[in-house]
Parts: sequence; C-alpha cells; structure tokens
Amino acid sequence: MAIDRPTLRQLEYAVAVADENGFTRAAAHLHVSQPGLSSQVAELERRLGVVLFERGRKEPVATPIGTEVLARARRILRDLDDLVHAAASQRATLAGPLRLSAIPTIAPYLLSAVAREIKRLWPDAVLSLSELRTAELVDAVADAHVDIGLLATPVDTGTLEVAELAFEPFMVAMSDTNPIAGSTQISADQLGNLEILLLEDGHCLREHALAVCAANGAANHRAIHRTGLAVLAQMAAASDAATLLPAAAVPVEARAGSGLTAIPLQAQGAGRTLSIVWRSTDPRSALYTRSAPRLAEAVNGLLGAHPLHSDHRGG
Repeated sequence: MAIDRPTLRQLEYAVAVADENGFTRAAAHLHVSQPGLSSQVAELERRLGVVLFERGRKEPVATPIGTEVLARARRILRDLDDLVHAAASQRATLAGPLRLSAIPTIAPYLLSAVAREIKRLWPDAVLSLSELRTAELVDAVADAHVDIGLLATPVDTGTLEVAELAFEPFMVAMSDTNPIAGSTQISADQLGNLEILLLEDGHCLREHALAVCAANGAANHRAIHRTGLAVLAQMAAASDAATLLPAAAVPVEARAGSGLTAIPLQAQGAGRTLSIVWRSTDPRSALYTRSAPRLAEAVNGLLGAHPLHSDHRGG
C-alpha cells in the first residue's frame, strides 16, 4: 500500500504555527493566506491520522503526538537545508539564505559592518539579521535557527566552531561634569573608587565587566535591570556613577552632545574578544573558516585595529 506522504510545505507550515504561536502569525511570517495555511496543516493531520494542535484556545498548543511530529519535521527541514547548503558549498561560494545574529551589546555597533563584509564575500547570500542574548544565540546556532553568531568570548559555546576576530577594549564612560572626566586615561586605582553601573544578568558584557572590576579592585557596582547599553550609558551621563563601554559603542553612546565622556581604561583584562560561531556540521563550515580573516579585518578596521594578543584574552 502506498504511503500517503505529507509534503515539505505542510511540514514547514506546521512548524511555523508552533514557532509563531498561532496560525495567523505563521501565515504572516510565511507570506501566505491564513485559510490556505490552515487547510494545509489540516491536510497534514489527515495524512498522518493524528491531531497536531489543540484548537479553540487563544494560541494553539501542540498535542503530545504533535510535539513529537514537530520535532521530526524540524529535523527533516534541517536535513533538507543541509542538502542544499552542501551542494552550494561545492561552488566555493555561498548563495541563498544566511542567518546572522549578534548579541545586544554588539549588534547596534558592528553587525552591519560584518553583514557588509559578508555581502562582499558572497554577493549572492540573502542575509537575515537578528539580535539574541548570548545563551539564546548559542542555542539558536546549535539548533540551526541561526547560521553564524557574533558574540563576545570567552563564553560556553558548547560544540560550536569559534573564530576570534578582534580584541575590543573597554572604556570608562561618565558624565562630562565628573571631576575626573578630563583625564586622559583611567587607572585601576581610579576604577576602584568609582561606582560602576552594569547590565543585568543574561548579558555577557556584565560578566566580562565584572571580571575587569574584580581584577582591578572595583567592588562598588550596581546592576540595572530591564535596560540595554544605550540607556545604561545615559544613566551614567545623568549621575555620579560610571559604566564600561565597549570601544565600538563609544562613537554612538558618547557622541557629542550626549553628556557622556569616554576615557581609555588602563587596567588588567580591560576588554573582550569578539568572535563568530557556527556549527561544525554546517556544510558551509569550510567557507566560514576561510572568511574569518576577512571579517576580522573589517571589525578591526572599525575598532581602530586592536589586534588579538594573548594578554588580552580572558577579559
């Protein structure tokens, strides 16, 4: 008896419903009509002889068998993508979709530069950009939801491939009315006398900044919750406290008229390493490896060419 196989489109539609938490949002995401998507998911359920989603709720919920089917569907779609990518990798270039994501303390300042360099390397790549916190980004790359991640190391990247691009120094940002705002540099002793504002848990910049503070005797720090680097910088501009800004953020956050002054920090481990990560199983892995020096050159150019040195790592 012939198997009534579902189509790849039906699998894709069902996965989209789960990922987007709704039929309407899934249809909008896929740029198809909602009735058309619903009918294809219903046909998938008919062919499999199971109910994948509980209807009649505000948001559809996968049934127990639906959860298993969706996990298998994701693997099938991922394998199909790998097949396409494997064929593309034989052309020594990259064409088609490429999903690039960066952490929030990098994305506003460097993501576009990396994206432009990727387009120069692979003009036929169709880029999709996003922003994710470090743990989410690592998981997204590992689960093949993102192809290349741009983050700050050292962090736990699991089994992912890692290529270091550049060392990014930290600068001390404070109100331009602060008595030491006219200093040409901030020493470790001066850092220890300042109150340092930090991002909340979940941002790797917080962990890297804490490491710098701990190494240089700065114990007076305070976490600011539910905010990003831009707001943190403005809080420093409006107070007697200071914060640590990555060098790439300085032209934006400490621009003229911001009320903020950024001063080089002369202290042990005062910075972080910028890296890209990807799956070793990605058929385009060799292309990513070969592209890393070009991406490093582009990032270093924006940072003012701060090369990687062994004494910088670990910040």
